[in-house]
Amino acid sequence: MMNQTDDISVVEQLIDGIIEKNPHSKDMLNAFRPIMVERIRLVEKLELKAAEPPKIDGRKLRAGVPVIRQAMLFYHDDPWDEIALSMIPAIKRGLPDLENDLDKLEALIKNGNINLFDCFKSYPDKGEGIIDHWATELKIGLPAIVFLIKSATRIILEKRAKHIDWHGIEWKKGYCPICGTFPAIAMIEEKIAWRWLHCSACGHDWKFGRFICPFCEHEGEREVPYLFIEGKQQESAFSCDTCKRYLVTLNRVSDLNVRDLDITAIGLIHLDIIMQDKGFQPMATCEWNVF
Repeated sequence: MMNQTDDISVVEQLIDGIIEKNPHSKDMLNAFRPIMVERIRLVEKLELKAAEPPKIDGRKLRAGVPVIRQAMLFYHDDPWDEIALSMIPAIKRGLPDLENDLDKLEALIKNGNINLFDCFKSYPDKGEGIIDHWATELKIGLPAIVFLIKSATRIILEKRAKHIDWHGIEWKKGYCPICGTFPAIAMIEEKIAWRWLHCSACGHDWKFGRFICPFCEHEGEREVPYLFIEGKQQESAFSCDTCKRYLVTLNRVSDLNVRDLDITAIGLIHLDIIMQDKGFQPMATCEWNVF
């Protein structure tokens, strides 16, 4: 599996290292720095309800039905207020343009006027309607609400996914087996015929074929669908001419390296810009890859 770390000091060093390597990503990485650090702290600290481990139906999984469609992964008594009231100051530090709307959200949560769990009662089907209602009725900017909801989603799912038993079950789809989201970045290790796909929505990693498009499943081995930049052979973008989607990719990675694929993805925004200029769209829309 990926060699990732929950050590905040190491994550800070990783961010600084990527900024040194790709200075153009400095502003974006520094904006997300306090957000990622707080998320990591909460995932390590929080204790979630001792729910029964999801009973995964292997037949459904092989048919492409992710865990989120088979089992309850969000609960009313999950620490929604604690997550929100911890993440809001971090988001304000990184993205000060959202401060006024986040102040409104903070006050509403503290006073018990809104409950984040309302967005997750039937996740992922009806949350957007509730978010739109809050934005309209409470006069709060949609970006602030969406960012907070995505942050809470990531923390709960990342924490809960650690307790899901995958033993003996194979997943062959290009979207996440936990939450059904398409990957934000891929990683190819040295001398390995497949790649790891990484979900920014829940932090899960899974194996997938190197030349198959995760989005539309078109296989293009003979077309060598990777864009490389001269002098940066570890950085590339997989592209698919069938669905016009792309996926930033880290190549020839040693298993000994400590890394965080969310940080790495932000550090590769130059590839996002290049691919979008070529008419391609990202497989997963993230806060940092929409221009």
